[in-house]
Amino acid sequence: MTAPETRYVRNGDIAIAYQVHGNGEHDLLFSGSVASNLETVQDLPEASRFFERLERFARVIRFDRRDTGVSDPIRDDLALEAHAADALAVMDVTGSRRPFVLGALDGARSLAVLAATDPDRVAGLIAISPTARGGPMLVPELREIVSAAITDPTWPRPLLEFWAPSMCRNPESRRRFERYVRTSATPRQAERLLSMSMQSNVTEVLSLVQAPTLVLHPTGAMLPAEPVREFAELIDGAVYEEIEGDAAVVYGLDVDWLAERIEAFMTGTAPKPASNRVLATIMFTDLVGSTERAAELGDREWTSLLSRHLAGTGAAIVAAGGETVKTLGDGVLALFTGPAQAVRCARVITEEAAALGIGVRIGIHTGEVERSRDDVAGLAVHLAARIMARADAGEILVSRTVRDLVVGSELGFVDRGEHELKGISERWAVYAAE
Repeated sequence: MTAPETRYVRNGDIAIAYQVHGNGEHDLLFSGSVASNLETVQDLPEASRFFERLERFARVIRFDRRDTGVSDPIRDDLALEAHAADALAVMDVTGSRRPFVLGALDGARSLAVLAATDPDRVAGLIAISPTARGGPMLVPELREIVSAAITDPTWPRPLLEFWAPSMCRNPESRRRFERYVRTSATPRQAERLLSMSMQSNVTEVLSLVQAPTLVLHPTGAMLPAEPVREFAELIDGAVYEEIEGDAAVVYGLDVDWLAERIEAFMTGTAPKPASNRVLATIMFTDLVGSTERAAELGDREWTSLLSRHLAGTGAAIVAAGGETVKTLGDGVLALFTGPAQAVRCARVITEEAAALGIGVRIGIHTGEVERSRDDVAGLAVHLAARIMARADAGEILVSRTVRDLVVGSELGFVDRGEHELKGISERWAVYAAE
């Protein structure tokens, strides 16, 4: 997804940043919570995928609330009604007369205030893990978690491990998410926002929400289901659904499923099932002689060296426009939209590994794969893995498909002949990138 242009609208003397993208029949206003930055959210593959999916049926309007992201920092007036007024200002400037509104956590709470105070302006409310009242009444240890998180040198890691544990398991995913939150709010800004969230209470407001409402809550989230269910029960006719996942933030959920459920709610019809099979370029990396090197260096030095290598690999993949699907011991499985991207990325990875004194081998193939939330499958994946297994340290091997697709580029290859690949019925031509 190409990043849309960020614009500003004034709500009083506060500048609110917003973006508009997509041209679907329905308008969807998306409010961030503490974690919101229009300029850096595109660094999250999960977010880009979510927005691209929403664009199929909606004109998507996103904004950073005051004191977050690239909107104005302020000293006071962080009340929910001020956030609702920010949303209204964005709706007015974009000509969105009556959009559906989407938010999670306290972002959903402020949109509920908007729906209650301006019922003619909201077509429907979609709320993810909302609660009618603040955090300490729901999770007694939350105040201590927040207090510790905002003073922790690794901010915002402790908070993310609480709100989105699955996004923190993969080192590269955690690194991207941490950077996104750091660019969304400073520790002091986050403290103000979270303090407001923990103290606010909209139990008296929710009965005034007239818009159709869908409340979703992941069953594995640290936030218990009871207060989220209470939020739904206080709104006449609201639908409450428990979904899979352990995150209370949008990008930590199954974004494809979530977009489909939102589409069904907004349009009244279930979307045509989208195929998970796509053409992609698969790249496998693996360190050569890692066992011997680990024994030579010792556990501590080897762990440090491996962490540097994997961090550099992840950064190179992001810079090349790819996506790290998962880490495999001392290597990774990554996807790219084009083979030239993958080969250029592989060059960077091998050069950086050599500078660290380690040898990495890489295999690349382009073919049809089947995507799931956190993995990829198909014959093409097995082919890429088998091709990598044929490579020596510092070598990048590719399939004939990759070579043929990059004809016309500056990339050159050396024929390595045809090989029988384990588990593959036919022989495959393999080439080494120069």
